[in-house]
Amino acid sequence: MKKIQTAILAIALVGGVSSAFIPKIQASPKRAAATYQWLKFNHDGTRDPSMDEDATIAQAESDYGCPGTVTVCATGTKDPGSGTGPNTATLRFTN
Repeated sequence: MKKIQTAILAIALVGGVSSAFIPKIQASPKRAAATYQWLKFNHDGTRDPSMDEDATIAQAESDYGCPGTVTVCATGTKDPGSGTGPNTATLRFTN
């Protein structure tokens, strides 16, 4: 009977400690997405320097509105020391 009580107490202790740390683990910062120096292009392939920016891939897709697969919309070169991601990225127009 003593072993059962000890086992139940141990399980309760582990559960209590685990549940105390779960919110801290979930709230911990994630690895930052890489930022890129973006060069924007028009549909005809000419550069549009007024739209150049430093942004993540997701931000650039949203800002430029070019989630396609055909004509180049923007090219990005990863900023040195920024988060994780490929060294270069290309966004394309649907056409």
